[in-house]
Amino acid sequence: MAAALEVELKLVGDPSELSAAFENLSGDPPIRQTLLSTYYDTPEGHLRRRGFALRVREESGSRELTLKQDRGDGLTRGEWTSPMDGPSVDLDILPRHAPRDALGISDPAALEPKFLTEIERSKKETRTGDAWVEVCLDTGRIVAGDRQEPVEELEFELLNGPVTDMLSGVRSVLGERCLSIGTRSKAERGMDLSRGASPVAVRGTKVYLDASDTVDRALAKVARATSMQLMGNLAPIVEASDAEGVHQLRVSLRRLRSALLFFKDHLGSRAAELNVEGRRALKRLGPARDFDVFLLETLPPVIDANVEEFALLRLRKGAEDRRRPAYEDVHRLIADPRFNRFLLDLMCVAESGGLVVRQADEPLTATATRMLARRYRALMKSGRSFDGLAEPQRHRVRIALKKLRYACEYSRTLFPDPATGAYLRCLSELQDDLGRMNDAAVARWISLDVAGDDPDIAAGASLVGDWSGRWARSAEPRLRKTWLKFAETKPFWQASEQTGAQRTAVPPHSAPEQEQRQQ
Repeated sequence: MAAALEVELKLVGDPSELSAAFENLSGDPPIRQTLLSTYYDTPEGHLRRRGFALRVREESGSRELTLKQDRGDGLTRGEWTSPMDGPSVDLDILPRHAPRDALGISDPAALEPKFLTEIERSKKETRTGDAWVEVCLDTGRIVAGDRQEPVEELEFELLNGPVTDMLSGVRSVLGERCLSIGTRSKAERGMDLSRGASPVAVRGTKVYLDASDTVDRALAKVARATSMQLMGNLAPIVEASDAEGVHQLRVSLRRLRSALLFFKDHLGSRAAELNVEGRRALKRLGPARDFDVFLLETLPPVIDANVEEFALLRLRKGAEDRRRPAYEDVHRLIADPRFNRFLLDLMCVAESGGLVVRQADEPLTATATRMLARRYRALMKSGRSFDGLAEPQRHRVRIALKKLRYACEYSRTLFPDPATGAYLRCLSELQDDLGRMNDAAVARWISLDVAGDDPDIAAGASLVGDWSGRWARSAEPRLRKTWLKFAETKPFWQASEQTGAQRTAVPPHSAPEQEQRQQ
């Protein structure tokens, strides 16, 4: 039996809203089930670390063993299920195509119960567009030793038909009910509960574009990577107010907006709407991120250098008080149905593209070369006379540099040349230096804003301003050197374009070309 690919999405929120949403969906009268499931892993967590979950489910006197594999996109999972006859967990009864060798388990006897779920389920089938969907209203709890937490969720599983039609149906529910997308499975929640751990922030995955990709396909790949990073960082923020989660969420939104602007010449109103929603979310996330950088990175060395300055402790307390409402606003953003509809729109693009409305047949490498050159010219124009630029102008250089760097990261696989990696490293070094300068400027602004009219805190703000000023002056020579190094580095797309032109002058597979490749 081949793996069944489970396509599933869940909504979470107030139980009354979940119940009302379930009742409003068309379909036959719901079927009621009581599901008792026990999840297994080794003491070292081999399955969890490899993205697997192993479950024994009991229902109406029967038992089944299920292995699931997370595909990493928050939407699809591999699933292998077999009925159980005996009382013990036996991996050999799993279907023949189940990836047993990937589990990292040499001794199945090492498997032990980690947690259990007790679920009351109501389910029915409904149609949305051309898709048939099973909808389950689950209520119950997850139990791990003396820890437990409730389960209240509305689960949509695609039975057949287009994934995008199912997503459109879920989007309609979000238009009627105050609910949000649930980003973690019961298995993920239970494993963290058993360990007493919180979900961790997720970094973005690389996007691999191919010269044969259309612009629409390239954007779908970017949307998929962005969607995975976005979805992966919601739980760390909601459950743990994780600073790195906020940072990675902002990175994912910037990556998306950069790609939409990069291919702007080809796109229409649908892409423009995604860009607007991404910008809106970034604006809401900005204050929380600024306070995180100030409290976790900028202020500590100033306090360490002035350990007896009570004013700095007052400043820190004031900044912490200001950070709390900033995080509350982030939580409101994540729960906002408008933001969740944006996430679903992004998932639809990841599944089927559909953003390109003009020049769809233009070769991707040619498009990338043209747009990289445009971004590069904008950066070099903003950085003209770099040594004499004031702080606001340096900030514009940093923004232009970010746009170029994201574009280069998306396009790098279209230019397989050693110069590409070297250029990206040079970009990264310059962005880091400009970023630290910006952090120092933001620190001065936050300090003065928090201090207000309080003379005690103002003394601490003055110390931060002095420290930031000294640091910026000491870092200036390095920044100028890094800029000069970048300005003197030839862009990789220019080198690749010239190399490509030279190669097209020689018939394919000819001896001269073979010699050139060896060089």
